Amino acid sequence: MPTFRIAAICLVFSGIVSVAGAQTDAPPAEKKTPEKSQVRKLSDQHPIWFDRGRKMVIADGEICLRKGTLEMFACLQGTKEHESIVSLPVKAMMVHAGLIAIGAKQGTPVKFSPEFKPATGEEIAIYVQWKDDQGKTQIANARDWVRKSGTDDTLDTNWVFAGSYLWTDERTGEKVYTAEGGDLICVSNFMTATLDLPIESSQENATLNFEAFTDRIPAEGTKVRVFFVPKFKKPADAKPPIDEADPQPIEKPMPMPKAEEEKPMEKPAAATEKQETEKPAADQSETTEESPKEDTAAE
Repeated sequence: MPTFRIAAICLVFSGIVSVAGAQTDAPPAEKKTPEKSQVRKLSDQHPIWFDRGRKMVIADGEICLRKGTLEMFACLQGTKEHESIVSLPVKAMMVHAGLIAIGAKQGTPVKFSPEFKPATGEEIAIYVQWKDDQGKTQIANARDWVRKSGTDDTLDTNWVFAGSYLWTDERTGEKVYTAEGGDLICVSNFMTATLDLPIESSQENATLNFEAFTDRIPAEGTKVRVFFVPKFKKPADAKPPIDEADPQPIEKPMPMPKAEEEKPMEKPAAATEKQETEKPAADQSETTEESPKEDTAAE
């Protein structure tokens, strides 16, 4: 047999042996440990969480209104259900702290004088998730549930993290986060809003700009989960946890609440007078204003 053929056969055989040996001697592949959930509760007494991994705040509540003009998209339970689509049994400061904890930047509330200046802050997209009559989980952009009064044109801008403000009573030293009056996610401009629109939007009853898009909203009392998702500009390639163009339900790590497991929220009587927004209830000469500090964030 020619020498080159013998050499070729030896090379092929040695290669096969080497590969087989490598496969035999290779250590078994390590099993990947599932990533630990980064969802943390902001309160033991309230259904609210923040997710450092996916950069969002999560709160559970329910539908409280399907038809009518709006000043809020979402209010705090027991406050402004007569002019809000969603009611959340949480504290506004908890939402504020959760947004700070995931890196959202607080801006400034709206100003009305000497000239109008809209609210500023990190842009926040809001999504609502619920189970339909067939038990299937659905999700919607909150803007699609709000339309311009008398039209089918939906809200075309996201909210901003204005951050409300702390009101200090100089006589007692007590500090109050003014959004606790109910002004959580507003569609009318309020100085007290945690989240406000970065556009001019009237708070006068006769000229309210927005109303509920009734046909798109589940029945009153439906349990919902609200996602607060900052739209960070940096890094530019950052992928949000929910695709604004095609939102998909998020079931993990917490299952959606079941209606039979929770008592329905109590509905307060409609407010007889509009809340003062440009001034705290107390006389201005006895108060000072300051923005909440970032050290309020939950760890």
